[in-house]
Amino acid sequence: MAATQQKSKPTKKSCPFDRTGVRYLDYKDFPTLKPYIDYFGNIRKRYYSGLCLKHQKLLKNAVERARFMGVLAYRK
Repeated sequence: MAATQQKSKPTKKSCPFDRTGVRYLDYKDFPTLKPYIDYFGNIRKRYYSGLCLKHQKLLKNAVERARFMGVLAYRK
């Protein structure tokens, strides 16, 4: 008989903004927003970005403001 393999428990990603103590995301700070936006201009999902819900919402608002102000292009 084959030995049964157990799946390892997934490790929870820690939010990079929690580690650095970020309280506000500025829409004009493009280098901070860039890693969380893919090639097509879409905001990455929390699963891939590793952000907590609070910072994901702040990121969404900052990206929407940046698009409206012309700092970022609208998604294709």
